[in-house]
Amino acid sequence: MQNEPQTRHSRILPELRFSLNLLYVGRLLVGMKSAEEGQELFDERIETVTDDLVSTELLHEAAVLAGDVLPEAPSVSAPDDTE
Repeated sequence: MQNEPQTRHSRILPELRFSLNLLYVGRLLVGMKSAEEGQELFDERIETVTDDLVSTELLHEAAVLAGDVLPEAPSVSAPDDTE
């Protein structure tokens, strides 16, 4: 299995995706109580986080295409007991 190359933008992507998911859950919960002003605040924040996520994903893809990737960390293997 080949891993996707890591760029300097890779680290923030999971955080942004998680934040967006939490905002959707929060909006759903506020919507259950039918608080219109709460939904509008969530919608604005969802839009902002979505824009950040899309731009970061584009920067990541551009970095991969340009070859601006981080060096791979050496794999850690178990010590060899056969001596």
